[in-house]
Amino acid sequence: MIFFQGKRRDEEWGSVMGNTHLAPKVKATYEAVIALFMEGADLNNLTVAEITAKAGIGKGTAYEYFSNKEEMIAGALFYELKESCESLYEHLKKEKDLYGKMNAILLSMEKKLTQTSCFFQAVHVMTDNSAISSKLKEMVDSKTENDLLLVDVLRKVVEEEMGCEDELSEEDKAYLVMAVLSRLICYAMYQLDISSGIKPERKAMREMICKSSCLEIESFKTEKRAGWEFVI
Repeated sequence: MIFFQGKRRDEEWGSVMGNTHLAPKVKATYEAVIALFMEGADLNNLTVAEITAKAGIGKGTAYEYFSNKEEMIAGALFYELKESCESLYEHLKKEKDLYGKMNAILLSMEKKLTQTSCFFQAVHVMTDNSAISSKLKEMVDSKTENDLLLVDVLRKVVEEEMGCEDELSEEDKAYLVMAVLSRLICYAMYQLDISSGIKPERKAMREMICKSSCLEIESFKTEKRAGWEFVI
């Protein structure tokens, strides 16, 4: 793999891409990065010494697995998001309709503020021009089909909801995913406000988001069908 070019071969410790079975020291490194982030650390200013101290491993050992701190930090963000999104998708499979799936996503965001905060940090990192940003973009661009991030989960949800609407273009699907994602981002910000002390009614907000998402997708589906019938 091109992402972690330390001295040990990829198969010796497991890859963050595709294979979620990580070597203990790699996993400890990732957990250390996330823990430091949740404690308020600036990821761009983290040092290898701080990461390895938190992970309980030596710097020399860390360099057997990673070439630099950027690989540690980007790998940690990618792995945390990938694991939480794949777990979320498995949970969504149990829901029978779009409303239930949207509600499950929102409830998950309420319960897992670590992952919510991690998502925002990843978005922030992706928009700057740091070495960490470059490495994270590299991982996202090269992920396998089995590596699910939030956009991938939402795309699957949209495709399942649209059913046999094979006529949908990639632009149509992208629009619907972004429409849902924008609501989730707003709700994530809302959750962080709640954790800071602002406490509006969460249940009512969840219901409004679920209903509006369902209505938008249903309306889009109806308009598309009408257009297809007109063409026919």
